[in-house]
Amino acid sequence: MRLFPASLAALLVLALACACRRESSPQQASIRFETRRFERTLPGCGDKTKRHEPCVSFHVAWPEATDGASAETRARINAAVLAALQPLEAPRGFEAEAEQWIRDYQRFHAEFPASDITYFARRTAEVLFSSPNLITIEIRSDEFHGGAEPESTRAFLNLDPSTGRSVELDSILEPGGRKDLLRLAEWRFRSERHIPRDSSLAEAGFTFEQNVFSLPRQWGFSNRGMLLHYNAGEVAPASTGPTTLLAPWNDLRGIVSAKAGILPR
Repeated sequence: MRLFPASLAALLVLALACACRRESSPQQASIRFETRRFERTLPGCGDKTKRHEPCVSFHVAWPEATDGASAETRARINAAVLAALQPLEAPRGFEAEAEQWIRDYQRFHAEFPASDITYFARRTAEVLFSSPNLITIEIRSDEFHGGAEPESTRAFLNLDPSTGRSVELDSILEPGGRKDLLRLAEWRFRSERHIPRDSSLAEAGFTFEQNVFSLPRQWGFSNRGMLLHYNAGEVAPASTGPTTLLAPWNDLRGIVSAKAGILPR
C-alpha cells in the first residue's frame, strides 16, 4: 500500500479544515454598499484660536446600496436607512436638520452666554450582517443638546435583500419559536444582569409590563448570532444603562427556521 508523505497529509487536513470553515460561515448577499457622509459644524469648530466658545457639530455616516440588486430594491433599502437616521419630528434632510441644530444652539448661547455646553449629533449606520435572505443594518446615535447627559440609542433594520422590504421577526422563526426565543432571551438577560432565576425582575429594578419578561423591539443579526437590545430607559431607569444580549448560532437552531436561510450551514 502506498502511503502519503506526512507533509502532504498535513496539507490535505488543512484544506479540509478550511473547506469546513467556509461551509459554516453565513453566505453574503450580493448587494454592494458604499459609505456616505454628511458633516456640518460652525466655522472654526475644533480650533480654539478661531472659536473660544463651545460649538455645535452634526455628523452622519451610512451605507448606500449601489449595486447587486434592482434599482427598486436599492431605493427601498436606501430610503429605509435614511429614514432610520432621522427622528420623525426632525425636518426632512440632513441639511435642514443640521440648520435647526445650529439655530437651537445659537439661541441657547445667546440666552446663556457663559454656558460651556456643546451640542453634537453623531449617527452611524453599518451593515452588521449580510446573507442572501437577510441584511441587518445597525443604527447608532449619540446626541447632546442640553439636559443631564447625552442620549445614546441603538436600533436595527432587518431587510430582505431581494425586495428591500422589512423582515418581521415571526417570519424567520420556527412554529412556536417565539416562545423558545423568549425563554432563551430571559435566561441570558438574567445572566447578564445577575438576576437569580427565582427572583422578581421588578425587585431587581426592571420595569417589564406586569413584571413579565418580554423581547425587545430591537433585534438583528451579526456574524456571531442574534442580537437583542434594550435601550437605556426601555425596561429600567435610564441610569441602569442599555442591555445587549447575544444568542450564538448554536442556541438558535430549532428557534430560527432553517428555511429562512439565515443560519450558517
